[in-house]
Amino acid sequence: MQSASSRNVPPRPAILCLAGFMGSGKTTVGALLARQLAWRFVDLDERIEAAAGLRISEFFERYGEPAFRELEHEQLRTALGRAVELREPIVLALGGGTFAQPINREFLRASGVPVIWLDCPIDLLFARCATMTGRPLFRDETNFRALHAQRLPSYQLADYRVDSSPEPAAVVADILSLSVATPGGKTHLLVEKRPS
Repeated sequence: MQSASSRNVPPRPAILCLAGFMGSGKTTVGALLARQLAWRFVDLDERIEAAAGLRISEFFERYGEPAFRELEHEQLRTALGRAVELREPIVLALGGGTFAQPINREFLRASGVPVIWLDCPIDLLFARCATMTGRPLFRDETNFRALHAQRLPSYQLADYRVDSSPEPAAVVADILSLSVATPGGKTHLLVEKRPS
C-alpha cells in the first residue's frame, strides 16, 4: 500500500470548517456532511453554550459581545486542539461572526484548516432567519442587511465558496466535489470518506 506522500496525495484534512452568515446552513449542512464522511460533527455555538452554561442570546444580554468573542475564540482553539490530539476528523460549524473576527481567521489559517464559506443570497438568508428565534444579532431587516454587508468581506477570505441556497444534500455534494491542487499540478478531492 502506497503512502499519501509516495502517491503525491495531500493528507486528508483532519478538520474542515464551515463559515457563513446566520441562516446559511452551517449546522444542517455540517451535520449531514459529517455523516457522509464518517467524521464527527462539532457545532461551535453548542460548545460555547455548554461552556457558558447559558444560551448565546442570554450570554450576550448579560456579558456583551466582547466577552462572547473571547469565549468563542477560546472554544475554537479547544475544539481544534482536541481534534488534533485525538486525531479525530471533524466538521466544525463556526458561528456566524466567528470568521469575521481577525484573530479567528489568523488562527485557522495558521492551523492549516480549510474554511468553506456557505454563501447564500441575502433575501433567502433573511427569510430563513425570520422564522428562527434565539439569534442575538437578528433584530430587524435593516440591521440584518447592514451586518451581512459588514461581514461579507471576511467571508470572501475563506478558502472555498459553496452556494448554500439549494437543499442541504446538494450543498454537501458540492462540498464533496471540491478539489485542491498540489505543487505538482495534480488535483485531488479536498475531503474523502473515512476508511471503514
